[in-house]
Amino acid sequence: MSIVWPESALDQALTELALAVGLAVRTGLTSSPPAKLAELDTWIPRRAERLGFQALATECSYAEVPRVLAQLGPALVRVTRGQERMYLAVVSSNARRVQLLTPALKRTGVPLSVVLQLLTAAIEDAPARSIDHWLSSVGIGSRQRRRAGTELLKLQLAERRLDGFWLLRPDSGSSFVRQLRHEGVLRRGLWALALSLGHVLVALYGWLLLGKSALGGAADPGWISAWVLTTSSALLFQIAALWLGGRVLNEAAVLLKQRLLCGALRLALDRIRECGSGRLLAMVSESEALENAGLAGSFAGALALLQLLGAAVALAFGTGGWLHVLLLFIWSGVVALLARRNFRARAIWTSERLGLAHGFVENVVGNRSRIAQQPRPRWHLLEDQQLRVHLDTSAALDASQVLLSVVPARGWLLIGFAGLIPVLLGEPTDPVELAIAVGGILQAYAAWSALAAGAITLGGVGVAWQQVAGLFRAAARLPLGAQPGLVLGSEDPNAAREAAASRGTAAALLDLRGVYFRHRAEGEPTLNGCNLSLRAGDRLLLEGPSGGGKSTLASLLVGLRSPGAGHILIDGLDRSTLGHAGWLKRIASAPQFHENHILSASLAFNLLMGRCWPPSARDRSDAEQVCRELGLEPLLGRMPSGLDQIVGETGWQLSHGERSRIFLARALLQQADLLVFDESFGALDPETLSQCMNTVLARAQTLIVIAHP
Repeated sequence: MSIVWPESALDQALTELALAVGLAVRTGLTSSPPAKLAELDTWIPRRAERLGFQALATECSYAEVPRVLAQLGPALVRVTRGQERMYLAVVSSNARRVQLLTPALKRTGVPLSVVLQLLTAAIEDAPARSIDHWLSSVGIGSRQRRRAGTELLKLQLAERRLDGFWLLRPDSGSSFVRQLRHEGVLRRGLWALALSLGHVLVALYGWLLLGKSALGGAADPGWISAWVLTTSSALLFQIAALWLGGRVLNEAAVLLKQRLLCGALRLALDRIRECGSGRLLAMVSESEALENAGLAGSFAGALALLQLLGAAVALAFGTGGWLHVLLLFIWSGVVALLARRNFRARAIWTSERLGLAHGFVENVVGNRSRIAQQPRPRWHLLEDQQLRVHLDTSAALDASQVLLSVVPARGWLLIGFAGLIPVLLGEPTDPVELAIAVGGILQAYAAWSALAAGAITLGGVGVAWQQVAGLFRAAARLPLGAQPGLVLGSEDPNAAREAAASRGTAAALLDLRGVYFRHRAEGEPTLNGCNLSLRAGDRLLLEGPSGGGKSTLASLLVGLRSPGAGHILIDGLDRSTLGHAGWLKRIASAPQFHENHILSASLAFNLLMGRCWPPSARDRSDAEQVCRELGLEPLLGRMPSGLDQIVGETGWQLSHGERSRIFLARALLQQADLLVFDESFGALDPETLSQCMNTVLARAQTLIVIAHP
């Protein structure tokens, strides 16, 4: 039975492996892998993205292969035999065996050594023969030669890099519960809760033994030894639960951070513009609170609730009986009211605090305008008013937190022991039941102490979630390269070109038909039935009033937004067919000045970030030549490090016109088939404008320039 998949069946191997390990897969799409190795290495991650999960390319050294194989799975692994490339579909692995999915769709276990031999045979063959020949020439025996050859081979190939590994993981925007289950976090979390339950039960049994021995008049060494062993066992349960719980929290925090980062990258462009820099900064700070305090508080709260439930069971069997259980239930309602009051106070306080942060950022960004336009005596009036309101809300929050910190545990201690008074004043009680009741009261006291701290933490988490929920949900949006096509349902470029040719659009470089877009569901459409066709070499000047949809059209062309209806084709292919990276190779843009940025990095990076990084000598030479053609030669001459000079917020300061020309150079250096310049020449004087236009017209293959009339 063959365990390797041929390259022609790579698409099926990727899909079947994902289904076998429980990944969410969008079926119904077909694709054929490209023949070239370089294209294949980019096709696999893109194909996985289209199917709804991630294929993360990785590599390792020859010396690391055994360790990597022991921890691999699910993964796709390339195996080379001469000129033939085949693939292993790894379901899971350990230090001794690797479970594979065969082309017959059967799972089979293979010794790790066999898989290791398949992976390394191609690179070991020639060095092994050379080493064996050298050892034979010096007269070493066959047995010693074999052992020495193995060690020499390891030394010679230790740093040799092996690629062809793709780790299959759920998409960061898929179901968060599915991600937790796939990574084993839910399973380990249930084990942690089970260990905590064991700690509660063993602790209660310890109180039972204490009641029978100390209060029952049977305090002999046997009873004491049993109590010591029980208490020690409870301690071990608790240590194991805390250790496993810490691991669960770390793993869940990693997944949550990935999810929020994915949400930030997939956040709708209009949503980013609505938030502003201040509110985006607030989202970042609140996401840290959600990650650091939320997971720990949730786990601690779950353990405390479990402990409280165990205390209720103990109280039911104790001296107080159901009276104690009723008191515990009533007290739970009181604590819930205190927690709700604290949550409302924290929500108001957080809103005021984020408003301060937003205002501070806006004032820093607009400080020059305030200095130039606003009288100095009025600079601080708004901030003073906001600070007074924030001080009042802080005082209210502090008061509610003090009550929630002190009242639940200490109040229950008084109520719990008060519930024993009627029983103690009545008929004589059973010492065992009394011990169980006391143990239940003390256990509930410890649970209330933990729950009070957890309620304060979770209150903050709940408020943080209100700020971060948008990021969390935005991750569920399809990435740009994985959005389903509006016209073509196949990923095969040849099929796409044939479909385009059948419609008579093969000669058009850019083809828009019936494009419809609106920014808000309840608003008027910005574009309605927009049609446009450009052939290679065309130059188009697009003029219109402000708010007419020129920049919206540019963002649709580049792929920053998706049309609500209609289609956009480049060379007869839509964006889902080309993928986001393939789309940007064919169409590049210089957005409006306020949406384009000089990053705090080298000038070379800012110029070549859309072309290639790290750059080759030819890339750097082209970047320098374009800068000279755009009139930036004096700037390069002033910079001590030339193209390696750090620019941006913390580096070399650039004028408005210099930044505009760097934006032009960045787009030109992408060498795309179509360039879109959105009001990119407004900051240039007439002489510089003429020089830049000549450069753009000479270098741009096809051009769209957006400008005001």
